[in-house]
Amino acid sequence: MIEQLKKQRPDNTISVDTYKASVARAAIKAGAEIVNDVSGFRWDPQMRKTLAELKCGAVLMHMRGRPEEWHKLPPPSDIVVQVKRELRDWADAAQMAGVKRERIVLDPGFGFGKSFQENYPLLKRFEEFHQLRYPLLVGVSRKSFLGRALARYGKDAPTNERLFATLAGETAVILKGAHIIRTHDVRACADAVRIADIVVS
Repeated sequence: MIEQLKKQRPDNTISVDTYKASVARAAIKAGAEIVNDVSGFRWDPQMRKTLAELKCGAVLMHMRGRPEEWHKLPPPSDIVVQVKRELRDWADAAQMAGVKRERIVLDPGFGFGKSFQENYPLLKRFEEFHQLRYPLLVGVSRKSFLGRALARYGKDAPTNERLFATLAGETAVILKGAHIIRTHDVRACADAVRIADIVVS
C-alpha cells in the first residue's frame, strides 16, 4: 500500500503508525518517511536502534500503561507534569540510542491512558510542553473526552457529533503553539488552522 501511495502521490509525506521495529523498517523501505510510535519507542526493545539506523522522522507519543491496564491506573498528582517528565525521559533515551534530536516530534497522547478528566489539563496547559523544546504533534480529533464534554442527558456525544468540538480543540492547541495536527476532518481542520495561524503569526 505504501509503495502504491508513493507512486500515486510522490510528493506526499507518509507516516506509519507502529510500535514494532520490523514493521517500521519495512514501511520506511517501502517509501514512508515517518514512524509514529504510540508506545514512545518503549514496547519493542529494538525500536530506538532501528529508528537511529533508518534516519527517518520519529513521533514519540505518550501513553500511560497499556490499554488493558488503563482502567486500574492510579490518578496522577499532576498529569501535565507527569507527561512532560516522561516525554523528556523517553526522548533522552531515544537520543542515547542514536536517534537525532532534530528527527524527533513529541505527542502528549490525548486519550491514551488518561481518564476523561485528565485530558482537559493537557489541553488547558498545552503551552507548558514547549519547555521540552521539541516540535509538538497533537491528535484530539473525535476523542472520547470531547464526547464526554458534550454529553447530553447522561450520554456522551457520538463520534459523528464531535466535529465542532474537535475544531475548537485543534484551534486551541494551534493558538498555544502546536506544530502538527493529526485529524480526521482534514478540510475543516485546514480551514481552522489557516485562521489560527494568522492570529499567532
